[in-house]
Formats: sequence, C-alpha cells, structure tokens
Amino acid sequence: MTGWADLHLHTTCSDGADTPERVMERAHELGIAAVAITDHDTMAGVAAARAAAQTAGMDFLEGVEISASFDGQEIHILGLGVREDTPVLKALLERSNKDRAERAWHIVDRLDKIGVAPRATLAAHMEGAAQLGRMHVAVALERLGKVRTVQDAFERYLNRACPAFVPKILPPAADAVRTIHEARGLAFIAHPGLGHTLRRRLGSLLELPFDGIEAWHVSHTEQMVDTFKALAGKRGLLLTGGSDCHGDIKKEKPTMGRVRTPYACYEHIRDALSKLQ
Repeated sequence: MTGWADLHLHTTCSDGADTPERVMERAHELGIAAVAITDHDTMAGVAAARAAAQTAGMDFLEGVEISASFDGQEIHILGLGVREDTPVLKALLERSNKDRAERAWHIVDRLDKIGVAPRATLAAHMEGAAQLGRMHVAVALERLGKVRTVQDAFERYLNRACPAFVPKILPPAADAVRTIHEARGLAFIAHPGLGHTLRRRLGSLLELPFDGIEAWHVSHTEQMVDTFKALAGKRGLLLTGGSDCHGDIKKEKPTMGRVRTPYACYEHIRDALSKLQ
C-alpha cells in the first residue's frame, strides 16, 4: 500500500464540525490511505467512522485523545488501536466527560454572572451537543453575536486568565497511559511541539511508558518534525502524525490534507498492535 496517513482527526462526537461519516468522506476525497478518529475523551464516533472507512477502502485505527495532567500542566495523549469496550477505558472516559460537562456549565454560570449572556440563552444554543465542552460554549457565544469569532470567545472569555476560565479536572498522565495499555492500545504524546511548556517537560514525560510520539502535526515546523523523529529513533519509539482537523468549527479552513504522515508509520503501529493481541 502506498500513500499517506492522517491519524489525528476529530468529529462532532467531541468538538469537530463534521460527522464521523463526513470526516471519512473528506479523507477519501483527499486520497488518504489510513485514518484514525481521535475524538477528545470519547470513542462514540469510532464505529460509524470505521464502517465508512471500510466502505471507502481506507485503512482504519480506533483512537481517542485523552486529556491528562502531568507536572501540573494539561497534556494530550493519543491512544491508537484501543479496544473501546474495555471496562477501565470506558470508566475513564465516562468520568472525563462528566467532568467536562460540569466544567462547561460552570463556565456558563460565570458568563451569566459577569453579564455576557444569560444561562438560559446560552443553554438553548448548546442543546444537542454529543459531548458538552468549552468549544460548545464558544460556538454559542459566536452565534449570539457576543464575540466576532469562536476563537475570539476563547481569547476574551474562556482561556486561562480570562474572566470565565474554569480549570479542568484531569486524570494523571500515568493513569491515562496505563489505561490505554490495558485497552490493548499504544500511547503517544500528542503534538509535543505545541507550547514551550510541553517541550521543556518532554524528557520527564518520556519516563512514562509511552509507545511513541506524534511527530507530524499542523503546529509543527519541519525542524520540529526532524527533532521528534530523531528523539523517537534514539529511544526506540514509534511515530505517528495527523492534521488534528476539527473541520471549520472556528470558521477557518480545515487542516485535513495539510499534514501527510508516511503510510509506513501506520504500518509500524499496526504491526506493534498485532503483537499485543
């Protein structure tokens, strides 16, 4: 098989703009050979995406992107090849989604308190979200005309040090990695080049039993890609990569197609997973 892979994609099951089926359709249109759905703290879109990928003739990996805490900072961990019906994984994701929803409502209450928008009005624009989170609050603010764009909502109200910011409750990174392994998957550090804080802690983070690093990402420069490839080679780690595409949820051009992870990375991941079965 030749071509390229995108092993970091999001759908409406978390904070993406497109359904799992539409994400697979777009991937096929772009000529992507292997794909993975990695929604935030949920695998609700995996079954539909898998079926669509198989119909289109694309290779597919089950995936999830878990938000976790390490050294007091939020990091993201990609679990690839995980078995979605594993009890310990289901429990971790259910807990994370409950915490995520509670955080969203705390944010709504703060926005109400500071006079940005009433809780009831915001709630009406957040109905139907498959996995309620901060992105849905931002979209509601944009739809109500309280901000110019979804990104503006984050920068004015929702990011750290902003008036409606509420910190996340996160599982420890070690617990997330262990859960991925118990679910017969492989754990990768997501977008390690995204932010100076994560890059400074990368050495310490890799003391955990990670299986690989996401080298290719829309936020990574060519120099970063080379650095992460060299680091993976030195430590005997697998490589992955993807566009981290969320569609046009922020009214920006979708990133799918801008990052081309070598198909060989998918093959190496698949071979490593076969040894775990």
